[in-house]
Amino acid sequence: MRVEILIAMALIGVVAGWVRPGRAAARDPESKVRPAQFAGSWYPGDGSDLAKEIDDLLAKASAASLPSKPVGIISPHAGYRFSAPVAASAYACLRGHNFKRVIVMAFSHRGSSQYQGVDVPQDLDAYSTPLGEVPIDRKACDLLRKSPIFVSNPGVDRGEHSLELQLPFLQRVLKDFALVPLYVGRMTTADYADAARAILPLLDGDTLLVTSTDFTHFGPRFGYVPFREDLPGKLRELAEQAAKPLLKCDFDGFVEHLEKTRDTICGRGPVSLMLRTLSMHEGATGIRTGFDTSGQLTGDWSNSVTYQSFVFTRREGTLGAAERDFLLKLARQTVTAHLKGQALPEVNAGELSEKLRAKGACFVTLKNHGDLRGCIGNMTAETPLFKAVIRNAVSACKDRRFVMNPVTAAELNQLDIEISYLTPMKLVNNTDEIVVGQHGLLISKGWNRGVLLPQVAYERGWTREEFLAHTCRKAGLPVNAWKEPDARIQSFTAEVFAEPE
Repeated sequence: MRVEILIAMALIGVVAGWVRPGRAAARDPESKVRPAQFAGSWYPGDGSDLAKEIDDLLAKASAASLPSKPVGIISPHAGYRFSAPVAASAYACLRGHNFKRVIVMAFSHRGSSQYQGVDVPQDLDAYSTPLGEVPIDRKACDLLRKSPIFVSNPGVDRGEHSLELQLPFLQRVLKDFALVPLYVGRMTTADYADAARAILPLLDGDTLLVTSTDFTHFGPRFGYVPFREDLPGKLRELAEQAAKPLLKCDFDGFVEHLEKTRDTICGRGPVSLMLRTLSMHEGATGIRTGFDTSGQLTGDWSNSVTYQSFVFTRREGTLGAAERDFLLKLARQTVTAHLKGQALPEVNAGELSEKLRAKGACFVTLKNHGDLRGCIGNMTAETPLFKAVIRNAVSACKDRRFVMNPVTAAELNQLDIEISYLTPMKLVNNTDEIVVGQHGLLISKGWNRGVLLPQVAYERGWTREEFLAHTCRKAGLPVNAWKEPDARIQSFTAEVFAEPE
């Protein structure tokens, strides 16, 4: 049966009331529950059958090897006949991990273009599927609603499947979790940063981001026919182009892909919000876990939808936890001794790890309740890393920018210390290589020179061009100086770690 026929039947079923409702668990009669609207059409309506299908898919899926606990996934949302195996390849990577809260970034195929911002339910208590009810994290939703970018549009999820089809997988893999359902509407670049800024306080180690999207919708039915020959190969090529910025968690790169290709990725809004959020959370690394097309599944390439799935983890550093803790304690001891006029700490280098004894470049940053009080470092590795931390910690206390209001010993209990361990500089030949959330920049032109650490850009939600402009301003140059042929742009990555709150 053709894809479009199945989709049409499912939509007719929703309107006519054919869709079998989910089995609701015992609940407070006053609670408001969003019933399952696609059970029995797009996925099994019987709880036992649904559980068996998902469990079988997860058992067949080969979970990718991950360096650390997942922080997010991207999963397709077509009828299970088409996209469930691709979705299962991502969800299989969640097995063995616990999450207490899941933020699902979805959208309305019919309503998202009608409002600005991100819809978050105001008075809904749960979502229902044939596997039971998923409670909504009301506290988290209320927190998000304090930001004006989050709005409430009752009924925006009516007849919408993008979020609902993710829930049965989450129910089988995670068992017990609270849901934050988000429907992304029209968004500007600044809106994505504002929304991400509101989401960030929710991103603890027990929270997972899930983004719901299918990829390229090809063919006359979708009004997108950029090529007519070698359709399987061209669709795969387009999928690779879309995947490239995702694997780097590159918000700017994904936006540029959309502008360049006009790729018909239905969940571009949720994907953009996820990338912006992760890029403002120290960045992440993605791996693709699944790929398929409806054309391959049905043999009909005249109209085809592409499905891809991805899993994201935090970018791995080179220093171990014990090494980070040692450097932070050393910086704290150094700052304390300097501000109190005492002798600086002595270190027995023979007791340190090879990484701490090796030459290293780093910055030490001091903040008082979030306000910068000093930030000094070295861009090139000239001394052992532990010695660089001692020297830069002292220098941060004497940052010239605060000569009229220097750090004092009275602030010690209010100071937070952060260390940025830098990789060697790399010449940037193409600014498209710069990823906000991963790279820091050094721009020089003539005698002018300016540097900004990665966290300066990702904490502010800057785009790549804004990052370049601000680095030029830091160097005392015009904001567009980075475009000049004699401007030298270098990038580096930083392993950023701070004292526990």
